[in-house]
Amino acid sequence: MLTVRPDAIRLYVCVLAVGLCATVSVVFAQQNASMPTRTWTSVNGNTVEGAFEKEEAGKIYLKRPDGSMIATTRAKLSPNDLLWIDARLNPEKVAKTETFGKATQLETTKMEGYKKIRRLILHTYAKLTNNDRDDKMLAFLQRDVLSMYGWQFVGADCYLTKSGKKGMIKEMQFLPQEPIPLREAVQMTRDKFTLPLPDPVIVKEITQDGETFWEVQGVPPYVSRALLLVDPETQNIKRFDFTFPPPGKP
Repeated sequence: MLTVRPDAIRLYVCVLAVGLCATVSVVFAQQNASMPTRTWTSVNGNTVEGAFEKEEAGKIYLKRPDGSMIATTRAKLSPNDLLWIDARLNPEKVAKTETFGKATQLETTKMEGYKKIRRLILHTYAKLTNNDRDDKMLAFLQRDVLSMYGWQFVGADCYLTKSGKKGMIKEMQFLPQEPIPLREAVQMTRDKFTLPLPDPVIVKEITQDGETFWEVQGVPPYVSRALLLVDPETQNIKRFDFTFPPPGKP
């Protein structure tokens, strides 16, 4: 019969305890490592240092370096911060994204498609209330789309007024003369439509009606969505789509 000495049992228990403590330490270290302190930016430009703790009941909780906790919401955080959170909570569901800083003047001189397009102010078109006649601003844009602005085609759909006439613009589509590389298309979205976008700007890949788009993040409130349609052959951008909120909405 095998006899185990008491001192051997004590040694085994000690080794087991040390191993358990080491395992727990590794787990806590992994948890702490997965919650790094980073800079969070609000939509109005304010920043705060903190580590992501959790998202619960519509609130996002951040722990400051001094240990205090602050709560915020998705509506108050920048698109970049929201993508970071989504990548952490649901990595398998996170869409592909690209980030582009504002191009320098030297860089834009090398963008062939960019140089063909004349700048317009999209906000001006978003404020138009009567687009039913051919002697209005939208009609002039569509008439002179190629000769004056460099686009192959500009399409538009309008919200209807109570009398059934074309009121404020609902959607606009701009087709370049040839597909544009994504980086160049993002810069065109900023410059050629005079859109105040964050720097850098994030674009997120989405699928809609069987087609692939890049959705521009951080657009101003007078634009509901800005989508860049991908040409399946070249993988470049073949159309710029803008959607505007209904009348009465900001």
